[in-house]
Amino acid sequence: MSTNPRIYLDFNATAPLSAAAREAIAGALAVTGNPSSIHAEGRQARDLVERARNQVAILAGRPREQIVFTSGGTEGNSLGVLGLAAVVERRGGPRVVVTTAIEHPSLRGPIQVLAARGWEIRGGGPARLDNGSIAGAGLVAIAAVNHELGTIADLPTIAAAARAAGALLHVDAVQAAGKLALGAIDADALVLSAHKLGGPQGIGAIALAIDEGLPIIDGGHQERGRRSGTENVLGIVGFGAAAAAVELARWPAVSALGARLEAGLLAIDQVRIHGADRSRVGGTINAGFAGALGESIVIALDLAGVAASTGAACTSGTVQPSPVLLGLGYSPREAREAVRFSLGVSTTDAEIESALSVILIAVGTARNAVPK
Repeated sequence: MSTNPRIYLDFNATAPLSAAAREAIAGALAVTGNPSSIHAEGRQARDLVERARNQVAILAGRPREQIVFTSGGTEGNSLGVLGLAAVVERRGGPRVVVTTAIEHPSLRGPIQVLAARGWEIRGGGPARLDNGSIAGAGLVAIAAVNHELGTIADLPTIAAAARAAGALLHVDAVQAAGKLALGAIDADALVLSAHKLGGPQGIGAIALAIDEGLPIIDGGHQERGRRSGTENVLGIVGFGAAAAAVELARWPAVSALGARLEAGLLAIDQVRIHGADRSRVGGTINAGFAGALGESIVIALDLAGVAASTGAACTSGTVQPSPVLLGLGYSPREAREAVRFSLGVSTTDAEIESALSVILIAVGTARNAVPK
């Protein structure tokens, strides 16, 4: 194993905890009270939660009253999809949900729950959703930025089509936060996850413009009755601090480093960039290395001190081909040749240069390991 400083290129899985979040969490450790208690200690904890709610609301570009804290993006997607679906059902709307085949597992999961309840699921491939595909729908569910490709959904067109159809719109903004301005997104539900932008793991939020479909699970009054359970004060405080530390003006520099990495990858023989034909957020490069297994490259990179992945953190521990790449029309063999590199604001130019030399060796090793 390499003794050189490690190079972390898996920010889409989780970003390193920011100094701001670490400091805020350390300070909150001294607070004892339950946010639901009315004594001084409880009020102190409540103040921390509500201060963080304001910080997250600013990042989301939403009124603070819409912010509901969750355990992360997965729960947020379930609450949003199932909560909005409940609204559609109560209003007598069409039980049709429109999505694409390249969404994150946490978004596909609740959609499959709707399918089991008799909803029609419409959409396949990397569909560009518009008036034609959304007409007659009750709900549209899509990510603002794809987790494996970094491709950007045409949300203005999608939102306009949803409104024209009378459909509700759920947007998974987990991979967009800190990279794109979120306030302009016209959505009924918008999901965030702290650990993608320098906050702690195990905490997220959903911004709900329509919350009459919640709670999904009864059992408590927390979050104004929309999500039961004692609030994760430490996680919420860290999330708020990370949200407040976001500077969108820093992202173009990350995109430039990603472009440098992508150019270096394309200089390697028989490399393709997945999603290159669509608008991308920058900083996410999903590359296919013909004649090599992506998992073999990732293992070789890890041993050499570089962290990357084969796709979504929820599924990259398996050896199954990426559903996203299959949804793009790639064969199972081609899908298994993929490696995702994702950068963040702490990535440096020196790290990219070092990583490229390591990647070249790792690809050669992986190609030689494939039986001829």
